[in-house]
Amino acid sequence: MRCPLSSLASVRLGYPFRTRVVPDQQGETALVQLSDLNGGVLDASSLVRVHLEKIREHFSLRPGDILLRARSQVNDATYVADLAIRPGVVRVVAAAPIVVVRLRPPKDKDNGLSGDVAGLDARYLHWLLNHPQTQAVLRAQSTGHNAEILRKSDLEGLLVPVPPPAVRQLIVEAAGLLERERQLRRQLLEERYAMIQHRLLQHAETEETVREDGGTSLRTPRAAEVSEGQTWARLEGI
Repeated sequence: MRCPLSSLASVRLGYPFRTRVVPDQQGETALVQLSDLNGGVLDASSLVRVHLEKIREHFSLRPGDILLRARSQVNDATYVADLAIRPGVVRVVAAAPIVVVRLRPPKDKDNGLSGDVAGLDARYLHWLLNHPQTQAVLRAQSTGHNAEILRKSDLEGLLVPVPPPAVRQLIVEAAGLLERERQLRRQLLEERYAMIQHRLLQHAETEETVREDGGTSLRTPRAAEVSEGQTWARLEGI
């Protein structure tokens, strides 16, 4: 089953600032800007604070909201899991040109949906919006001269596949595990990179060279004599 996004969620632009954003350490509003979007989960703990005298309530973000860039070559979606309101902050607001996608309540009369579809999980929608195939569709729909523009109407018309609840739950769980695995692999690569760089620096600062048998005066072979695998093996043996 496929449904237009507009039947499942509301789509609107963030708060429109008429002047440049002026940070205020005593401000009651935490502001999400384009630089805060990472395609993953929003980190609300480091948001800049501003002062807004009057603001409509619908601009305040809620857990489960999904944020996208309206003007960018990258339209990946960021999930709002926990707003982590700090002392003195009464609301969190996204600034335009960020687009806020918010699932409609299960019994919202505007969606005309009920049952399985009405209970859609925002985490499933977040995964789907970030899927490479969906991103390709959004890029194809973007228009503009100096910057890519994702139009509200195009996003609302996006057809969303809605499988049964059990399948959606399985997708959410599997996608979470896949993302965790990617993060761990990235961490391991970064740690390995740092370790090898450290060892290379140690060898660079060593006055004597080292033989393969543990002695000194190891001849440096020509590049043609050493494969990549041999290079790593020799390094590990030093």
